[in-house]
Amino acid sequence: MKSHLPFVTRTGCVSMLAMVFAASMPTTAQADGLELVLKHGKNGDRYERSGLGLRFAPLWSDDWGKLKLTLLPEVELTRLRYTGKRSEPDHLDQAGLIGLLRAHYGDARLRPYAEIGLGAALFSRTRLGGKNFSTSFQFSEHLGAGIEFADRWSLGWQFSHYSNADIEIPNNGINFHQIMLGVRF
Repeated sequence: MKSHLPFVTRTGCVSMLAMVFAASMPTTAQADGLELVLKHGKNGDRYERSGLGLRFAPLWSDDWGKLKLTLLPEVELTRLRYTGKRSEPDHLDQAGLIGLLRAHYGDARLRPYAEIGLGAALFSRTRLGGKNFSTSFQFSEHLGAGIEFADRWSLGWQFSHYSNADIEIPNNGINFHQIMLGVRF
């Protein structure tokens, strides 16, 4: 029997279980461990994006005094929804792989960070609401900032852009501003 629970609800349940698990772990998480990131954002009042990112241990890192740079891979699974009045497809699923360059400053338990990323994504369909993406394959670009705290948690904002870089026309890309909550294991 097909479940009628929306993706966000299923994602929320999995996320809550992950948070409970993370909270029960010792308080000294390794900075180079796995990070689970919850994402939710919008594009105006008609498009929403909710999902999970899984960030792995850095592929490269370097310390420049109090500034630390890391290059880390992220796998993301999200659902994009159209909430407008058109009778077009109202959702699509997206899977992507991103390379993120993150910089954080300082050694305190509360420290700011900024990140930039490039990636590739696959959409489950090429139409969402009134948008025609033409191809399921999309490039992605990301820009974010936030705060890392207690060597385990992060809270931030991320801007994400998806488009096919004119591989096929029309190239109706989509942008999202989203809030992110991360926890390291």
